[in-house]
Amino acid sequence: MKKIILLILWMVALVGAKADETKGKKVYECRYLEHAPFGVSAWAASEIVKNEKGKENRFVDYNSDAAKALILDANATRQFEKDKTSSSRETSFYMAYDQKGWYLYIDAQEPLIQKILDETVDQGSAAANEGYEIFFVPGLHNAAYYQTMTHPFAKKTEVYDWGTACRTFRSLKPYIHVESLPLEKGFGTFVFVPWQAFYDRLPLKGDYWRFTIIRWMPFGKAGGVTWGGAVHDTGNFGLIHFVPPTPEQKIGMEKEMLRAAWFKFLAASKWATAFWSDEKLGDSEFYWQELKPLVDQYLKQGSEMGNADEWTVEAIKRGQSLLGDWMEFDYKVQELRREYLLGKYVSGGAGNNTQ
Repeated sequence: MKKIILLILWMVALVGAKADETKGKKVYECRYLEHAPFGVSAWAASEIVKNEKGKENRFVDYNSDAAKALILDANATRQFEKDKTSSSRETSFYMAYDQKGWYLYIDAQEPLIQKILDETVDQGSAAANEGYEIFFVPGLHNAAYYQTMTHPFAKKTEVYDWGTACRTFRSLKPYIHVESLPLEKGFGTFVFVPWQAFYDRLPLKGDYWRFTIIRWMPFGKAGGVTWGGAVHDTGNFGLIHFVPPTPEQKIGMEKEMLRAAWFKFLAASKWATAFWSDEKLGDSEFYWQELKPLVDQYLKQGSEMGNADEWTVEAIKRGQSLLGDWMEFDYKVQELRREYLLGKYVSGGAGNNTQ
């Protein structure tokens, strides 16, 4: 009975904590979508956009004083001029997620779209600085945030990672996919982030992520508009609420990540084996004593799960304990090497840490 009471109190406290986090903030309900559109053309032609299902357009003008202070931020180049109203430049976005990743589509109305296209031949034009600044945090606590600057008419996206690469933080640069295309009344931008970048933070339980978009419009001297707060002001960002997937969808996401981890491990272990077993470059003692037994163990565990295309629910659940080491096998080798050297040279032993 005491354990039940403690569990209830913990759940009440958790609900209260989430209520405090969401109070007064914009929240976007991001839903699982089977066969999510991929790319600007697919989203622009989709029934989702045509029927404005899940459309979010609660943008407000960016504070001019805050914008002037951005000169102190050397991480990104911005131009802020505010001579005309931005009311004719509606900015809206849509989101969805599936077993492969997280999708964001931004629809920008722009009355000067043709002039912008005409002037983008000159990359010194203000048109080259039109675009979006996107921030997000994969969670509410204990997570670094990510920043991107997308310039649709300069055809470039800059990624700023506010964390150091390690087991629990991966740069967004190898993963993010961004596409922008001109449309009849403006332009569309599509952003896709595969779950591999956040395999250890999959939003499976109704998770909230901090998020904001800021649209900068120097060409039309329309200033900037923001959906969820100022640049770098993570505490005042809006929130994405990932509507929990069904049990079947959850298993699909977990299977997708385990498959990615398995094949990533196969590739990484191949290269690690080739290097450490090399008589000149490697360390044969470390290889035979530490690395090979671990590789053999993981290969055995993977093969016991059967063909990756036919993994059962039980196999996928069993494989979750291997997900991190398979996905981060390079780090696993580094950790193994460190323990081996400590055991051999610091502790005076032979470095026997075979798993």
